[in-house]
Amino acid sequence: MPRIAVAVTKNNLLRLRGDLVFLRAGRDLLDQKREFLSDALLTFEREASALRSQVEEKLAESYETLAEAYAAHGAAGLARLALGAAPPDSMDVRERTLMGVSVPVVTRPGDADLDAAPRRIALRAAAGASGLAADAVSTSLGALLPSILELGEVEASCLRLARQLSAVQRKLNALDVVHIPAHRDTIRFIADQLEEREREQLFQLKRIRALEEHAP
Repeated sequence: MPRIAVAVTKNNLLRLRGDLVFLRAGRDLLDQKREFLSDALLTFEREASALRSQVEEKLAESYETLAEAYAAHGAAGLARLALGAAPPDSMDVRERTLMGVSVPVVTRPGDADLDAAPRRIALRAAAGASGLAADAVSTSLGALLPSILELGEVEASCLRLARQLSAVQRKLNALDVVHIPAHRDTIRFIADQLEEREREQLFQLKRIRALEEHAP
């Protein structure tokens, strides 16, 4: 491991020792952050897996209903009915912070008071024009929308946490492989050089005294 290019002085030795203490403290904090992010990512991934299975199951049911509507109205008929569909509920995307990582939080107007008023079904076709099959598709997909939004929120959180975890791991690797060993080796080198200088100075001092004692 290449040493840090600094002069061999006591001031640099003290400074490098302080820097090494700081680097080790920072590494401990990063290691704690890595553990937290790993646990949080594992929790989100489990939640995402459960939600994904739920959404895929409901989507399969919705596609069956859509196939019935397609058989009843045809592609052109469904396209006309879609033109009269009510707009979907608005949504609010905010962010919260987990250990310095911003993760999304998706909310809809009905989320705050679910008991007082049921969620309005999105994509409702125009009244009296859709027929039972198209109404069933509208109801099925509208009921699925909250789960899709929740899945998107959780998967986006997984992606951001994974990116941050990767960045933290790279920093830890840099500390363990480059910075901490370089400081440790440089400190050892400077300490050895200073000790060698002190021995040489002491030897020279003893030699001078010996010459003075034997001088006529």
